[in-house]
Amino acid sequence: MAYLTRDQRCEIILQAAIRVALAEGISAMTVRRIATEAAVATGQVHHHFASVDSLKAQAFIRISRDVLEVNVLPDTASWRERLHAMLGSDEGGLDAYIHLWREVQLQISKEAELKAAWVLSMEMWHNKVVEIISAGVAAREFTPTDTPENIAWRLIALVCGLDGICVLGIPDIDDSTFDRHLDASIHQELFSALPHED
Repeated sequence: MAYLTRDQRCEIILQAAIRVALAEGISAMTVRRIATEAAVATGQVHHHFASVDSLKAQAFIRISRDVLEVNVLPDTASWRERLHAMLGSDEGGLDAYIHLWREVQLQISKEAELKAAWVLSMEMWHNKVVEIISAGVAAREFTPTDTPENIAWRLIALVCGLDGICVLGIPDIDDSTFDRHLDASIHQELFSALPHED
């Protein structure tokens, strides 16, 4: 077996933690389960990470970063389409992430490191939304009356709220309703200087 550097061993363990998180959820991320997935001794996990909470937080941040880089649209997509996808993509390949996101949200009141990872992930998401809005403004596709930063937070808040309502299973709130509300908010926030579309 080839010699692995400390960074390489850390990465192997982190990738194993990511696989466990996406396949089985945050609660399945025990030292023993991650060590088994990584094919290392449990002592290696303890040696490379200060705690399992730290490993969970690092895995969640990495997953968040990776998901924010997923491009589900063609290069020809409009900035409005890109914004909608960043805020509420219905790409089936993201289901495991959405499930994990919801699970982590329930855990943040109990685990300080996971809460910090959640906050960082929200900030990363906000930055991506701001980038898209700013690019849409530069391309003259968007005509906002507020800053991209403020608009991004309002749109993210809407998405988080709608997601929470969707999880409840209320009959009148489904994926198509989610998309309709998101589209209406994008229009109101970013096309306010344009005539209203019917």
